[in-house]
Amino acid sequence: MPNVLVATALVWPNAVRLCRAFRDAGFEVSAIAVPQHPVHRSKAPNRTFDYRPTVPLKSLREAIANQTPDIIIPCDDRILGHLCALRAVEDDDTSTLIETSLGRGGASGVIAKRGALVEISRLPKVDVPRTDTVASVLDLQNWAREFGLPAVLKLDGSWGGNDIVVVRRESEIRKAFREMRLRQSFLRGFKDYVTKRDVEALRRPRRAISVQSFVPGRPANVLVACWRGRVLAQVAVEAVELASPFGMATVVRVVDGDAMVAAARSICSHYVLSGLHGFDFIIEEGTGAAKLIEINPRATQIGHFNLGPGRDLAAALFETLSGRSAAWRPPIQSRDISLFPGEWRRDSQSSYLTSTFHDVPHDDADLALYYGFDLSSGPGHSGAGGALAARW
Repeated sequence: MPNVLVATALVWPNAVRLCRAFRDAGFEVSAIAVPQHPVHRSKAPNRTFDYRPTVPLKSLREAIANQTPDIIIPCDDRILGHLCALRAVEDDDTSTLIETSLGRGGASGVIAKRGALVEISRLPKVDVPRTDTVASVLDLQNWAREFGLPAVLKLDGSWGGNDIVVVRRESEIRKAFREMRLRQSFLRGFKDYVTKRDVEALRRPRRAISVQSFVPGRPANVLVACWRGRVLAQVAVEAVELASPFGMATVVRVVDGDAMVAAARSICSHYVLSGLHGFDFIIEEGTGAAKLIEINPRATQIGHFNLGPGRDLAAALFETLSGRSAAWRPPIQSRDISLFPGEWRRDSQSSYLTSTFHDVPHDDADLALYYGFDLSSGPGHSGAGGALAARW
């Protein structure tokens, strides 16, 4: 039976959902997370380890040594960065495990950098808006004159739609770049430490600023399970509702996403990727072209979805690692899915909660309650969990 280690540094629900999906597929499951994470109270993993933000690499090293997993699944960018760092300094066994888990391009950290999209845009079947790294106001001004506005400024290592600024006019360039520089600064990290008790923010390295041509359209993404450069299964969705203008989707529509999947296959093959990797797109208004805007070399919030053969990521990885058929689990039948707890948090009275498949963990009432959703009260009711929800 293959052993998977699910790793997260943030209190996101995707780690628990992934643990359940991997367990149901047939894996032996362990997890590492901060002590307050609900995965420690879940029955989904067989064993859990504490992730200690003051000594993150030591925490991961200990979990790996104790569990000896066959594959590690990072659930956020912070863990991904730590795994890449461990690979660079650890012994052959740990380094090999990390490269086996993420693939060559994933373990090196290269595809996590937005500047890598320049190289990726040259791959077949991949359509990327003009994207470059800028180091000064002059760089940005020259870029805008050559490639035009509007454009989007982003910081490497950000997530959830954070650290994004849209520049629509030349008069906004200087102010926008200054804002991004402030977000790079130690003071920003110190603020996160004080307001969020985020110890790791104090050690956050200076992050590159990238600029990307703005593409009008609707957000979409595909998450793939892959092994040694070959895509085994995929889940493709388009966003129906967002938590914020550049934030995570809270309601999605399942699509075939042929162009997105083709691009993902091309990238996975070129970088010999393994594990779970997400690819963010904009479906361009008017043309319908799938424009790749970002890569997440980690699990995303749709990783636990089972949509049937070829679209069950946990099952695909189990069958590849074990050589046996995965356990059957009933697939989601709906095309439209409200993500938990995102859509309920966005609007507890949202019509989507009843008109779409609401992906509440009905098999884990404690997890639902942890995020403020009382299953006994039905859609839109916080019940006793409301106080907990306010914490996050």
